[in-house]
Amino acid sequence: MELADLHAHTTASDGTYTPRQLVELAKQNGLRAVAVTDHDTTDGLAEARAAGKELGVDVVPGIELSTTFEGREVHVLGYFYDPDHEELRDLTARMRADRLNRLDKMIGRLQDAGVAITQDEVLEEAQGAVGRPHIARVLMRKGYVSNIPEAFDKYLGSGKIGYVERLKVTPGDAVQLILRAGGVPVVAHPGLIGKDYLFDTLVPLGLVGLEVFHPDHPLEKRAHYEQLAKQHGLLATGGSDFHGGGAEHRGALGSVHVPYSVVETLRAKAVYQGWT
Repeated sequence: MELADLHAHTTASDGTYTPRQLVELAKQNGLRAVAVTDHDTTDGLAEARAAGKELGVDVVPGIELSTTFEGREVHVLGYFYDPDHEELRDLTARMRADRLNRLDKMIGRLQDAGVAITQDEVLEEAQGAVGRPHIARVLMRKGYVSNIPEAFDKYLGSGKIGYVERLKVTPGDAVQLILRAGGVPVVAHPGLIGKDYLFDTLVPLGLVGLEVFHPDHPLEKRAHYEQLAKQHGLLATGGSDFHGGGAEHRGALGSVHVPYSVVETLRAKAVYQGWT
């Protein structure tokens, strides 16, 4: 069976593999397709797509938009959208600016608490779109914490000394924007959200898929969300959420996968057909 991993990150956001390296690894791991779904940015797509054409790997254009619902992070994946869509480009630009502003405030709070790290250290760590995982890596490297979860528990989690609220975007906003950009919206790792009633709102807005298969979904959760997807008429997708061994690493590329036919279904459901 030809396989696809529909959730992977690169150095354009918080992954540790460059877009080309990610595609090379997909080839090595025998994947027919890999989706580049960096957080709130499309910056890694051009390099990944070029590598995919060279190596014979189908690189699925994606993005993972950060939203908030009832105080919880909800990530909405978008596939096969128009990369030049004005609203989408505007949102990612605002998110990029917000990340830098948020970083400045978080570093200030940490420094006030006696934590000697700098914005330059974090930006050097980030390479691409900066986020809390990059701060966590610096905290670990400088000995303030022994691992990444400790960094969030002690400094960076909601309510902690270094936490700053992000730009407010709702899951419904993200779903509708991806649709307006001609793409296919899918809610990522619903088991980490724990609010299944959210889908009663998102399905009427046009949600197309649910990430049923994910490293943080044990078998019973996969069965639950597979049934929920059927109940709402949603496409069941999945992927490894690969980060390459960094702060958010969850497993090897392709360790969670779906049949390539899911890629074909996503492509067919997209209104925008400019990807070749």
